[in-house]
Amino acid sequence: MHLVKYLFIYFFICLCHLSANNNNNFNPYEVLDLPRTASDKDIRQAYKKLARHWHPDKNSEPNAHDKFTQINAAYEILSDSTKRQNYDEYGTTSQDAHRGFNTNHFRDPFDMFRAHFSDFHFFQEAPSGAKKTIHTREFLNNILPNSDKKPYVLFGSTNFCLKCRQPLLIFRSLEKQFNDVGIGTAEFNVNDQRLSNELGIFNSPSLCVISQRRVYHFNDHGRPSHYTEANIKEFVRKSIPIKRYIKILETADDILSLISSYNQSNQVHAILITRQKTPTLKFVIPCLQHISRIQCAVFNSSVILTNQLPSFLKQISTMSDTILLFKEDKNPVVIIKEHEFTFSNILKSFESNQLLHLPTITSSNVFNLVCQTNSAKPCFLIIGDSSLFETYRTSFLFLAQQLFQQYGTRMAYLDTSSTKQIGFSKILTSIYQPNDKKLFIIVIRRWFDDTIELVNTEIEFDSDSLNELKRNNFNIVADIEANLKLFLTTRWLNTKKHTLPVIFNLDERNENFFTKLLNQIQDKWNYWFERNPSLRSLSGYILTYQFWLFFLSIIGFIWYSKRDSDSHLNHHNTRQSRRSFASSSPRKSNDLNQESINVTKLKEFNESLIQHYLTPGVPNVIVLLLIADSIDDSCIAHFNRQINLIHDSRMIFAVLYRDRSPKWLKELSNNIEDDQNRRTVRFISSTVLALYIRRKFFVPYWSLSNNNEEIPDETGAFLGLDNHNHRRRHYRSSSTSSTDSIASTTDSLSFSDWIDLLFDGNIRRPISVTDWPMIFR
Repeated sequence: MHLVKYLFIYFFICLCHLSANNNNNFNPYEVLDLPRTASDKDIRQAYKKLARHWHPDKNSEPNAHDKFTQINAAYEILSDSTKRQNYDEYGTTSQDAHRGFNTNHFRDPFDMFRAHFSDFHFFQEAPSGAKKTIHTREFLNNILPNSDKKPYVLFGSTNFCLKCRQPLLIFRSLEKQFNDVGIGTAEFNVNDQRLSNELGIFNSPSLCVISQRRVYHFNDHGRPSHYTEANIKEFVRKSIPIKRYIKILETADDILSLISSYNQSNQVHAILITRQKTPTLKFVIPCLQHISRIQCAVFNSSVILTNQLPSFLKQISTMSDTILLFKEDKNPVVIIKEHEFTFSNILKSFESNQLLHLPTITSSNVFNLVCQTNSAKPCFLIIGDSSLFETYRTSFLFLAQQLFQQYGTRMAYLDTSSTKQIGFSKILTSIYQPNDKKLFIIVIRRWFDDTIELVNTEIEFDSDSLNELKRNNFNIVADIEANLKLFLTTRWLNTKKHTLPVIFNLDERNENFFTKLLNQIQDKWNYWFERNPSLRSLSGYILTYQFWLFFLSIIGFIWYSKRDSDSHLNHHNTRQSRRSFASSSPRKSNDLNQESINVTKLKEFNESLIQHYLTPGVPNVIVLLLIADSIDDSCIAHFNRQINLIHDSRMIFAVLYRDRSPKWLKELSNNIEDDQNRRTVRFISSTVLALYIRRKFFVPYWSLSNNNEEIPDETGAFLGLDNHNHRRRHYRSSSTSSTDSIASTTDSLSFSDWIDLLFDGNIRRPISVTDWPMIFR
């Protein structure tokens, strides 16, 4: 089994050696052509001279770049006093020895050159020709917070990065295509350490997508050839959460069900009819920008040829993409197709149709769209009983459409109940009471973000008037429209300004709990793994065969090492069980006598046992020896109960009967090396000794008495047992024996604690002997 362990260790070392391609022959002194006694001034002069000569822009030799990198690496070591000292003493630096997954190792070799030749014109923060270059401040303040509406594709490189040239050209050729569909593009320098840490970048070239406040990295597998137009486009498409926010409709019934749910969702519905498996980004990006107000969905046009469809779908072409916008009606309010199908037209249509004709105030976003700040046009709100409004909503729909088409002002419903926008109930108490089964129309003008003017139009409806409105909708709506027009054309008198109440976001409250939880988990995962280069590299390594080979090797090593670990585990469990037993309350002696004791068999201590464990090759063990008067001594049962909790091959248990071996204890006392111990130590009944046979010393667990006077024990427990601590304390207070200094080392310990110290090697005051006696009778 040990041979298998060594083979696994050797295999592991080989793997580490293959994965770490270190050049141990690198000598910074030879690179800079300097002796080891060179001064700091000599090092700087040699570096400047060689750096000017081997700079790739000045030297056309094929190995100029590698030589320039070695010169910078050599100067980095020799210019740092700590690194130079470590190299002189150990042949390496402390940073190299403990590098591991340290991302700071991947540095630009031109950084050192910039420090000494900063006036060179060819050192720019990003490669020339960049359409847009970003830094950390812009990323944190602009790009990341707004990425839920406008995704960004970022390309990172460094100066004089030869392998970055072809990927950079491909990225720049795709910039216009991304910008045309609303995706931002920018470049950055990987040497910007703070920005690279925020993005989780440690090498160049690097391509990442910022979407929904998350960072996604393009996996080039270490080969720049993976940077192709098709791969980059596919990566960008997968990084944008299309399935998360865009529904897939399979039948015409799904379309009818979706557009009929405006009452519950309070959203406009946009449906893309396409032959493609995935929706175009021209449609996806506007959907992300208006996700709170427009519910987007995709319908495959191939279904149109096979199923019975609503009338509005029969006129749709199956050859080109078409977008339909639905509000309260089952007929689309906007149709975008053919030459009109551009990103700018789609975005413009979404911006002008992101509200229903008669929406409900469910968030501050809806309120801001209905009642705009610093607008000369007021807004009209319907307040009152929510059940009445839902019943007669279609009756007010025509009125809301007329107000918007004729005057450009909007109408919405405001629910002021306790579970909705209760903040408005305080300023509307003079108009509406919660128990009123009526509907009222109020008008609001909003001059500032937090200040509104509110006027009661004196138009109210009960159930009878609402029934009349439903029967004769056109004429009554015309009269209401004429009355409301006065508030648009005349000056308001004696109006009172109010502070805008808090508007609760009911849209987030209605979001599915598991969806919110899943989003939070994905956000945390992206932050800790995608934006952490070490963990991202490790997660990518899991998918390789090298990882599984290493993993199976570890499993095999653990499996073959199980026997050794089991012994340590048993020892740990034994110590825990001893502690739990020691802390439990003592049992009665009759209970102990009635229980059958299935314990480790006690060996009788004799000459053959000593000679056996003195024989070379026999395992070195601790002999735990109990001194008893005879075979019927009551302390033997208690000793058996204690050692039954110990399961460790390093300890054996024996008993010495004084009636059978009286001379051994006397000879042992005479063989004690220390005179003071020889005079004070007394071996009475129920004393426990830990004998270290080969090392020739023993450790006593002292009994209640250290003289020949024994204290009777009615329970039959051996002296020094845990349940006699109170008696030991009583005896110690009355005893003035000269052995107190020795006894104090163990009397303060419980028996289980004493065993723990033996296993841990913490031996207290061992008593050495010249030799073990061999005379027992």
